[in-house]
Amino acid sequence: MKNTLFLFVLFFTFNLSADYINNINKKTQELSDYTLITKDPTAGLIVDHLAIDTMIAAWGFSYWHWGERAEHTREEYWFEKNSETGGSDKTGHFYMTYLLSRVLASRMEDRGYSRSQASLAGSLSGMLAMTLLEVGDGTSDYGFSRQDLLADAIGASLAYIVRAYPRVDDFIDIRLEYIPTANYLNNGDNTTDYSGMRHLVAFKIAGFESLKNSYWGLIEFQVGYYSRGYRTIDTQPQSQHLYAGVGISLSNLAQRSGINILKNIFEFYQPGHTYVDTDLWSR
Repeated sequence: MKNTLFLFVLFFTFNLSADYINNINKKTQELSDYTLITKDPTAGLIVDHLAIDTMIAAWGFSYWHWGERAEHTREEYWFEKNSETGGSDKTGHFYMTYLLSRVLASRMEDRGYSRSQASLAGSLSGMLAMTLLEVGDGTSDYGFSRQDLLADAIGASLAYIVRAYPRVDDFIDIRLEYIPTANYLNNGDNTTDYSGMRHLVAFKIAGFESLKNSYWGLIEFQVGYYSRGYRTIDTQPQSQHLYAGVGISLSNLAQRSGINILKNIFEFYQPGHTYVDTDLWSR
């Protein structure tokens, strides 16, 4: 019922008047410009970093127990069955660095950088922020992980490629699907709620210019990964899944609606139950 209502609301946006849509886009752009604080690129980059690093540090000291151990390195597994999270922390690091790099790049372009300059600045900034996070993890039980850092580097690199080359961006979205598990709602730290997450790559038929506005443009193919039951707070049995799916391209629907904020959301977020999938591999 919730999924039907969600799709109904999305389709409803197509019936909004052009003036109303333009007003929504104008208001969201004004809000975005306000959060820039400054239009100066160098000062803006410093402001963004201070804000991000402060939020990461606050979360780290509150939930990840930073500062309780001396700085140390910890070797971690990747996707082995006996890894600590079944590999979901690695796809999580990849996705978070990708998302952070894309957001920072957009803000730098709004401050006057070219698309290429902003994409490079965003990826370097995203990588720096996640490196500082890893240094903080080194003072907790998690430890500084070179494997996490490599996953971050892959995310930052892909963020640059996808954003700097618009034709790649037309075909590919990197997304997170997340439905909080009950125990993590009580715990508060949803950033490590891997049993409620899926990380995926979507390949959009709408990337083909001739099909963008056709019914075929509403279709996309997905490849993703998730694990379940690896945290002590989890109640599910341990399992790992690599899956493929086909579904409705919500990012294309949002683009057709003309509402920019919806397009931005569905480029990075995947609502559940809007596709059908099958496991390519699991254990």
